[in-house]
Amino acid sequence: MLSAFRSIFILLLLIAAIPAENNSASSETKVIVLGIAQDGGIPQIGCTQEICRTQHHFVTSLAIISHQAVYLIDATPDLREEYRGLTSRHPEIVKNNLFDGIFLTHAHMGHYTGLMFLGKESISTKNTPVYCGPEMAAFLSNNAPWSLLVSNKNIELKSFEAGKPIDFGFKIIPLSVPHRKEFTDTYGFLIQGQKKSLLYIPDIDAWEPVQDSLQQWFRRSDFALLDGTFYSGDELPGRNMRLVPHPTVEHSISLFQGFPKFQTEIFFTHMNHTNPLLLPGSSQRKALTAAGYKVAVDWQEFSL
Repeated sequence: MLSAFRSIFILLLLIAAIPAENNSASSETKVIVLGIAQDGGIPQIGCTQEICRTQHHFVTSLAIISHQAVYLIDATPDLREEYRGLTSRHPEIVKNNLFDGIFLTHAHMGHYTGLMFLGKESISTKNTPVYCGPEMAAFLSNNAPWSLLVSNKNIELKSFEAGKPIDFGFKIIPLSVPHRKEFTDTYGFLIQGQKKSLLYIPDIDAWEPVQDSLQQWFRRSDFALLDGTFYSGDELPGRNMRLVPHPTVEHSISLFQGFPKFQTEIFFTHMNHTNPLLLPGSSQRKALTAAGYKVAVDWQEFSL
C-alpha cells in the first residue's frame, strides 16, 4: 500500500511540473525569418534568371514570438503566405486579430503594403497597433487607401522615437538609418530579449553615415540581419544602381573587417534576385563563408 501511495505521489509531482515547463518555453523570445528577398520577391516578376527559375523566397520580414504574443516587423506583399507559414509552424500564436503589434521600417513597397490585408476587404482587424516613425504615421493617415485602415479602426498608429525602447517583456529599440526618402524616414531595430539581442537593418543607403553608431549597435548584438540587396555593383545592367543605393555585400565585408572584433554573428538578408549569394555553390557564397559571414535562411529562428 505504501508503495502505491508513493507511486501516486510521484505521478502528481510530475504532472504539477508540466505547466512550469510550458510557461518557461512560452516566455522565451524568438525571432523568426519570414522572408529574405528584396521588395520584388523571388521569383521577381518577368525574371527568367536561374534564381527565379529554381528558388522561391518571400519578401524580407521578421516575426517575434514572446509570451504567446506575436509581433511583425514589416508587412510585406507576401503577408498572407508568410502568416500561413508562421502559424503552421507555431499554431499557438493564432488569434483573431493576427498580431499583437506591427512595426514598420519605412514606406517602400515591400515593407508596408501587406497592411492592405488588414482592411475590411479582407480580415478587418480591430485596432491592431502599428508602430512606426512620425513621418510613416502621417503618410498612412493622409494617403488613400491606407487612411481607410486608420479611419475604419483596423489599425491604431503608434509613433515611436529613435533610440527610445518599447518594452513588451522584451525590448525593441528603433534606430534611424539613411535610406531613399521619397516618402518617409527609415528605421532599423535592435531587439533585446532576456538573454540575447538581434540587430535588424534590411535597408540602408550606406553604412558610413552611421559607422560609429553601427559599431555601438554591434557591441550590443549577438546577431545582426543586414542589408544584402546586391553582392556587387554590376548586377543591374542597363540600370543606374545609384538610383537604388544599397551598400554592396562586398563593400560591407570590407568595411566590417576594419571594425574591432565583435561577438555579433552577421547574416545578410533583403537580397535581390540578381544576388549570387542565393546560389549555394557560387564563388561569392564561398567567399562570404570564408570571411565568416552568412546568408539568412527562410524560417530561421533566433532565440533571445
